[in-house]
Amino acid sequence: MGVRAEQKQRTRAALVSAALEMVANGRAFSSLSLREVTRTAGVVPTAFYRHFQTMDNLGLAIVEEALPALRSQMRALRHDTVTMEGLLISSVDVFFDFVLEHAQEFLFFGREITGGSATLRKALRMHTVRFGYDLADDLARIGFANHLSDAERFMVADLLVRAVLTTSQDMLGLRHNDEAMKALRARTAQQMRVVVLGMLNWSSSEYAAAS
Repeated sequence: MGVRAEQKQRTRAALVSAALEMVANGRAFSSLSLREVTRTAGVVPTAFYRHFQTMDNLGLAIVEEALPALRSQMRALRHDTVTMEGLLISSVDVFFDFVLEHAQEFLFFGREITGGSATLRKALRMHTVRFGYDLADDLARIGFANHLSDAERFMVADLLVRAVLTTSQDMLGLRHNDEAMKALRARTAQQMRVVVLGMLNWSSSEYAAAS
């Protein structure tokens, strides 16, 4: 990589880091101005436009750099998992480790998925859906949910994904308390076991008869 390309990469990283730092310090991303971000990053405002057209584009870059990487890690572990219990424990461990390594990004995600920019809310919700489809596909491939229809597998996968994803903000609040973190890991795994127990005992015909 040439000097110019390295400098461009550093500037882009500085802009992302500046935005995340301000959000971590309590600012809403939607309240940040381009000038504040560039001042914190130590670059001139015109440098921003060499990387992003708008502040929403900067926010989308944060989303697209972290969440696809997490999806890849989750899918990789499922390819090496042969038991449901192994899948549950491995999923919780990978997710917790990833969130702790990307604490600022997940503080950003937690705030933006419920407020702020409609563009960022849509992107974050689409990633949540993609996590669910990934898991539904893997449940079918591994054979843990052969008695379910495609729609039912996605329903189960979506419940499992949300059981894990919704712990991220609790995790970030408790990350300096080892005992509380241990309890949160155990509770998250137990919540997933409850969903799996329901999945294993689910009967489409019984549901149809009851309705």
